[in-house]
Amino acid sequence: MRNNTLNFTRWTAMTGLLAVLAATPASAQEDGIKYATAGSEGVTIRNVRDAAGIPIGQFGSGTVLAVHKTMGRWSQVEPAGGLTCWVLGAYLNETGVSGRYDVNANAVNLRPLASSGKESFPLMEKLYVGDTVRLVSRLDSNVEFAEDWIQIRTPQGVHGWALTSSVQAATDMVAAEATWLGDWSEVMEAMGGDVKEATSTTNDSTGAGGGTKIDTTGNDELVRARRMMNASPPMYAEAKALFATVLSSVDAGSPLAVAAQNGMSQADAYARIEAIQRQLETERAIREREETERAAELQRRKAEKTPLMGRYDARGWVESRKLSDGGTGWFLRFSGKESCTIQCTSGRYDLSMFTGYEVGVVGRMMNEPGAAQATCDLRSIEVLSGRSKN
Repeated sequence: MRNNTLNFTRWTAMTGLLAVLAATPASAQEDGIKYATAGSEGVTIRNVRDAAGIPIGQFGSGTVLAVHKTMGRWSQVEPAGGLTCWVLGAYLNETGVSGRYDVNANAVNLRPLASSGKESFPLMEKLYVGDTVRLVSRLDSNVEFAEDWIQIRTPQGVHGWALTSSVQAATDMVAAEATWLGDWSEVMEAMGGDVKEATSTTNDSTGAGGGTKIDTTGNDELVRARRMMNASPPMYAEAKALFATVLSSVDAGSPLAVAAQNGMSQADAYARIEAIQRQLETERAIREREETERAAELQRRKAEKTPLMGRYDARGWVESRKLSDGGTGWFLRFSGKESCTIQCTSGRYDLSMFTGYEVGVVGRMMNEPGAAQATCDLRSIEVLSGRSKN
């Protein structure tokens, strides 16, 4: 029986850690990023790994995709050029380049619909200060930009979910990676131009986008650290080191220092959760193996209590009788009834030597049409008890 008390305690500890955090980065199911191409019918990328998920990108056959992980029927993929999502305009600043905006807040949700409702479940990845996005459209150009929902193309590092069957592994991973990176380079080049420094603010504000505005000084390291935590596999130790670098280079108590400190705490918590998950998975595998062994042992013991003792195809006392053709036939009698006719076509055993003995036999069981009982063509025979008539 499983140790339910131990399991409850550990799962409770894990749940407590999760409750402190906004979201847990997914653990990698594959080692490193692989590359694939969209199948013959193209690929649809969704916000969640479910057929009811909302499409955030549709790409034609042959499109190169980075595959960050695979979970059964679904794979987490990223196209060069980004996905199409919605954010609140309040979390975007103009850059001076048409259609290009800088993110001015941390942990901004990327939603598949222009809504913060439950029907618009956000992607796992979030936007951070230092990210740059491209404008696709606005929901309502008649309202202030800051109050409007803005449709954007996501920056590099944002993933969605596609059916594993809709993509196929690239035949040349090196060439596929070069193509994917090259496509991203073209996108970034097209966004070019001199970018004005994003407007700084020390006023905190939280809205439907889920972000908090902070000072932009030293944001490159902060963004890189966040990306490391969302990498496949997550790089918690490296992220924690970057957060520490930010913390040591900014004024104590500043918004950026608070963000860096929170990041370090989250990296520690995520690492502990992952360690607990690994330990629980190991213990689960051990328990399953032990339970399988116990079940097999229990089955063996039960089989030992049956007439065949879990080892034989038939069992009984060997008796003989004359057949109609004048020959001798052999059969087993068990509990006063004939249980099986026996023969040894291989010639390995002289059945007359076993007359009067209780035996267990293993062999090929045959049920011939019209026969009163089954026949066992022996491969082996074992004496259990008996009384020799010699």
